[in-house]
Amino acid sequence: MAKSIFTTSHKMRILKNFIYTAAVTLCFLSCVGQKANAGQLYNGWNYSIDAFDDGSGGAVYDIKGIAIKESGDKVYVALTGGMPLNGTMHDSVHIGWGDLFFNFSGQNFQTASQTGQLFAVKFADYDGSLSTGVYQKVTAKSVTAEHDGYTSLKAYYNAGFNKSNTQGTDLATLQQVYNYYYPTAIAQNPTTNNTPILNVIASGTKVGNISLLGANELTTAGLDFGHFSAAGSQTIGFAFDKASIGTGSYIASLYLECGNDGVALKGEIKSTPEPTATAGLVIFTVGFGAVQIRKRQKGVLA
Repeated sequence: MAKSIFTTSHKMRILKNFIYTAAVTLCFLSCVGQKANAGQLYNGWNYSIDAFDDGSGGAVYDIKGIAIKESGDKVYVALTGGMPLNGTMHDSVHIGWGDLFFNFSGQNFQTASQTGQLFAVKFADYDGSLSTGVYQKVTAKSVTAEHDGYTSLKAYYNAGFNKSNTQGTDLATLQQVYNYYYPTAIAQNPTTNNTPILNVIASGTKVGNISLLGANELTTAGLDFGHFSAAGSQTIGFAFDKASIGTGSYIASLYLECGNDGVALKGEIKSTPEPTATAGLVIFTVGFGAVQIRKRQKGVLA
């Protein structure tokens, strides 16, 4: 029988190399897909900073930014600007936040809405028509007319609010906004008759709840709009289960109920790797190393 030419220390180095390889592979798997498609990454949050002073009607209607963070099995969302969570009154009309929409479809917003492919989060309940929570198979509608707002996006821009970063970092120009919200034929010829501001849930199925987050919780989670000099007088945060929403690349967007300002953000929700598959890779890699060492001990390998 051939005598092994490998010393004990040599065998240990071989095993350590295989363990190291397994660790690197696991690290790679856990990191794949963590980079957001767009926005500005800081402290684990993905930010879109809106143009300042494009809130028609004054500071209370000015959205300054949105930030989204995925952590574990939760998605965290934060909004900042002048609008309180409970809204405000204007000439006896209540005005507040619209709903937050997530579009994973890769289609323009209007088409995704018409085909019920949107997800949405209602985080403020003003009229009791829908409870707060996460909804899927969503269609959207406009409520700007009944909230003293703009009857169309074209009307809003005609009023002089076409600014750089008009809806944040990711929809920075007027044309980018039109291209996202409407089919090509409308985007290339927008009018006050064909560009409704679809800003709340019209229909959908509730699939999850949300938890409102206070200032301390948001700070602990690493939120910092001040890093971009974009902290408004009001910052609103909430979280929900990742399982209640889609995965992959998305555009998140929302308007105020009056349509006086809006913001959008491009990002990505990662799918969670199967624990059994990951564990299996480690077992295979380390086990393969052990087999190789045993073969060398028996003189099977040169």
